[in-house]
Parts: sequence; structure tokens; C-alpha cells
Amino acid sequence: MSGTIELFVYGTLGPDGEAWDYLEPYVRAVAEVTVPGQLFDTGRGYPAAVFEAGTSVVHGWRCTLVDFPITELDSYEGDEYTRGPVRCSDGVVAEAYHWTASLAGCEPIPDGRFTGGPTGR
Repeated sequence: MSGTIELFVYGTLGPDGEAWDYLEPYVRAVAEVTVPGQLFDTGRGYPAAVFEAGTSVVHGWRCTLVDFPITELDSYEGDEYTRGPVRCSDGVVAEAYHWTASLAGCEPIPDGRFTGGPTGR
């Protein structure tokens, strides 16, 4: 795959997350941004984000990736997420992983920041 992809990450794929090593070789730029939506603690060590205007915000990073195998990341994210566009606070439209599984048992993270660990808060 070749080309440039803008990707909004808000959890384990972020610069301080346990899966950052997966993205890092492809990263050319990183910007801290927010996206309208709600962040949830899944209780499984990774967050769930539901993106919608008029709610709170999800804090994360917009990563500019070059020659990144995005379809491999789709497989990594699995059935709980679907990749789709979001508009970041800096005006850039980026791909992001939208939570599509049930939110039963998930707890809202009021400040919209995933901090890792077993509870995500």
C-alpha cells in the first residue's frame, strides 16, 4: 500500500499506548486533537468511542501515516469497531475506529481521555 492516511487514535494505538509500536514506523506527524463524541471504558484495557456531534469530546492524536497497511489495522481492531471518517478539532478529516459493539457493561469516561491500565481510566 502506498500513500498518506490521516488516522485519529484515542487509546492503545496512541503515542503513550501499548500498541504504538504498530503505528510508529509509519508516522510522519502527530497532532493532539479532539473529536466530538463520547469515550467509554470497556473494562478490557482498551476504550470504545462513539463519535457524534453535540456530545462531549474524545481526546486523542491525529497521526499522518505513510505507506501504512490500513486493512491490516482493520483486522487488528476486529468486529467491535468499524473504520470511518471523523472531523478533528484542527479541521482535518481523519479515519477513526468507531465502536459498533454493545455498550452494555461499558462505563463513560467523563473527561474523554483514555489513560490505559486495566480499567482504562
